[in-house]
Amino acid sequence: MQVYIMRHGEAEMFAASDSERALNQQGINEVTKMGHFLRDKITHLDYLLISPYVRAQQTWQCLAKLLPKPEQTVELKELSPSGDEQAVVALIKELAIDKPKAKVLVISHLPLVGFLVDGLVPEVGAPLFSTAAVAELEIAVENSLLSLQHPVSLS
Repeated sequence: MQVYIMRHGEAEMFAASDSERALNQQGINEVTKMGHFLRDKITHLDYLLISPYVRAQQTWQCLAKLLPKPEQTVELKELSPSGDEQAVVALIKELAIDKPKAKVLVISHLPLVGFLVDGLVPEVGAPLFSTAAVAELEIAVENSLLSLQHPVSLS
């Protein structure tokens, strides 16, 4: 199973609550750039696992213009910044057993995105994610981190 773990794009600094922080223009630009990169990699999307926070939802809204519609979208409070990485890792592993050829996009926050990579591919550890960065993982008998792309590294 291929899993793409993405941090949301850059967001405004202040809002009524952390959950209401929206993407700023830089964040929209980063996500759009990453969407163009992902368009060739994600030709179908079985699952979208997404945080309920505004900036994560807006990240998907930008990506949805470039990527296929997911067969199933699951909004998880466990994907919020202080969410439960063990529950999300367990869900992804369960999906890998049920549908080993699936493609899954996860949109979440720091520090959770790094913890998810660490939970799925422990030998890699928890990588740092810039805003809109995406880690591509292959979840199978042997899990591995295939790449970690940052928008600034794309031309």
